[in-house]
Amino acid sequence: PLAKLALMDQRFFLDRNHPARTTLDKLAQLANSANFPNKALETRIAGIIEDIVENYAEDAAVFEMALRKIESLAAQQERALSRNVERVVRIQEGQDKLHRAQHLVDKAVAERIGTASTPRVLVDLVENGWRDLLVLTYVREGPDSDAWKELLKTLDQLNLWLSQHEQGEAGDDLLMQRGLEAGTLIDMIGQQLAAALPTNVSHQPVLEELREIVAGNREVELVDRSSAAEAAPEPAEIRARIEDLPRLRRWVKRVEQLEKDTWLTYRDKNGRKVRIQLAWISEERDRFIFVNERGQKIADLSAIQLARQLSKGMQPPAPADRLSVVDKSLYETLEHVQKTLSFSRNHDSLTRLINRDTFVDQVQRTLRHARARHSQHAVLYLNVDQFKLVNEVYDRVHGDQVLLEFARLLAQLHGKKSSSARLESDSFAVLLLDRDIEQAMHIAEKIRRDIEASSVDIEGENISFTVSIGVAPVREYSPDVNTILDSARTAMHHAKEQGRNRVVPYAEDQTAASTYTREKQRVKKDLEQAVATDRFVLQAQPIVQTRITGEAVESLHYELLLGISNKDGSLASPSSFIASAERYGFMTLVDRWVVREAFRWISQLMDAQKVIPSLSINLSGMSVTDDEFMDYLFEQISEYGVGTSRVCFEITETGTISNLVKAADFVRAFRNIGCKFSIDDFGTGLASHNYLRELPVDYVKIDGSFVVDIHNSRNDYAIARSINDLAHFLGQETIAESVENDQIVDKLREIGVDYLQGWGVGRPKLLAEVAQNLSTIEK
Repeated sequence: PLAKLALMDQRFFLDRNHPARTTLDKLAQLANSANFPNKALETRIAGIIEDIVENYAEDAAVFEMALRKIESLAAQQERALSRNVERVVRIQEGQDKLHRAQHLVDKAVAERIGTASTPRVLVDLVENGWRDLLVLTYVREGPDSDAWKELLKTLDQLNLWLSQHEQGEAGDDLLMQRGLEAGTLIDMIGQQLAAALPTNVSHQPVLEELREIVAGNREVELVDRSSAAEAAPEPAEIRARIEDLPRLRRWVKRVEQLEKDTWLTYRDKNGRKVRIQLAWISEERDRFIFVNERGQKIADLSAIQLARQLSKGMQPPAPADRLSVVDKSLYETLEHVQKTLSFSRNHDSLTRLINRDTFVDQVQRTLRHARARHSQHAVLYLNVDQFKLVNEVYDRVHGDQVLLEFARLLAQLHGKKSSSARLESDSFAVLLLDRDIEQAMHIAEKIRRDIEASSVDIEGENISFTVSIGVAPVREYSPDVNTILDSARTAMHHAKEQGRNRVVPYAEDQTAASTYTREKQRVKKDLEQAVATDRFVLQAQPIVQTRITGEAVESLHYELLLGISNKDGSLASPSSFIASAERYGFMTLVDRWVVREAFRWISQLMDAQKVIPSLSINLSGMSVTDDEFMDYLFEQISEYGVGTSRVCFEITETGTISNLVKAADFVRAFRNIGCKFSIDDFGTGLASHNYLRELPVDYVKIDGSFVVDIHNSRNDYAIARSINDLAHFLGQETIAESVENDQIVDKLREIGVDYLQGWGVGRPKLLAEVAQNLSTIEK
């Protein structure tokens, strides 16, 4: 019925409130794995589906009837969920009240009998009933009640008597007075314990011993209770300790911000996303109880445990997670189309391994990781020995067969944390993550042996082949990607020269590390000098919204671009400067300067009563995962009092994002105060879809490489369209960059792109010039 309906009624795809779509979504909610096993529910759902199949008559009426039944079931489900959660909360509150009572009782007792010279009989009394009586009284009547105070007073009285007796401080008059009172007091203690704890008889021998001591017939035995007096740390003390842990500081703040009923997601051991709800938070916010979608308790976490889980990826549902089942299916179809279209750009057509450009991009990201984390990685450069003989003896078709087999073996042999690429003709490469040169050599040798032992059947003959492999490290001080690849290729040629079918490491320059350190110091000095002498300059390039009619509206949206001011006043591209800053890990310093200057300009516009435009401020992937930069950004927003609704942060160089969990948290934190976000260069990397799924952004920028030739390239047109559809499906708007002429504009308008940016629609201008053209707010 659904297939027929979808063909006959196009509203099924266009109208999210269509009865059939709503029916399908509600059924999916009921069919959630958390609701099963449940025979009664299974029977009801099966009956509803059977009615649809049997009674469908080419209209949506049958779905409307089914929807009413499903909504009734869903309402029952919601009520059951609510009751289950209430039950969990009620039990937890009772347990927490008891736990707090026990903690406070232990603290009160330790203050009284927590010394190195404590009467043992008093300790026995506490442990054989008096502690339980104190807890019971605290829970029932509270710490301000007379009953609670009397119980503590009794303990104090006994402690005083026993201490005086042990130290021989009691005179005849005091002993006589105690003899008159002690029996009555001990009887009262027995009556209180018997009434409150009728099954407890362990206190009776203790009371008898107490009578003997008070009567002077027995000495007071002392024990050391000083260690027991060391109480567990208070919640405030625990929080202070956690905040001293740099890696958890951000996540401790997130724990403190969590509210009851918040839904979070995490991936289980099989990689599936699981939804859980925060059902209860202790008064001290040191314990957190979570339930599943059925309302069953599944997690009891301390604050530090929850902070660790957040740091590992437990987070609020991402945009794609909030889609209904039909929307999710449509989104995955669009995503698959976009991935398929992008595949040819990123992969070799013959072997289907990633191509050289994509491999270079991966090595670039790996190099950034090495510089940021001081980690070690490696590149293997492989060449099939005497491959040209295969083409000469057989033909190109069989040569391609050898390459395909080689690629298959390569993809299977190198394991996890690695990727393979075909660089050219018979040359391949492998990127090995988190392996030093010795580990890389071991893996390369295994690859060489396994390939040597394999063969390809060509016209009935088993043809074996060998490889020569060069190995080059990827370290913090590696100059750049091209140098790394050249080094690996040079080592491969040395393997050829030494007789082929062998692995040779690249002989590193022993001065590379010291050269890198000197160069890093020089770049930092140049950067600080550029900031101090105002060599950096900000320009603003308009981002133009185009209506369906094609009429451009006046731009009140700009992207801030960085420039370098020369001595003669001319502006130069900062690309080489930025490249050095990225290489040596100083992009956060550049981003700090840009943010400060942007907010200062906004403040000046506010003082001048000017209309404030929307501003896109570029932030590197390195900055959005930096805790100190996050704090700095909050401080700057507060200091300059900027209206966050006019600020959009554009995440550039997404490949530099070393921690997607942190990046997503950064986006959520600033979106919560009104800022917007966009992803730059979408579609150029293999991980683009992960960013779109996980980062709750407002805009998606279509990379200029898909735009500049869109009027001539059907593939670029298809990719740009698929990106546009994908973003719109998640409720995000799109911006096309590198728009240079009217032909490009026409194609982008045809696709339905929301915003245009490029020299064809507006050139960058200095901020002063932009300010002059802004309207003044009417008073």
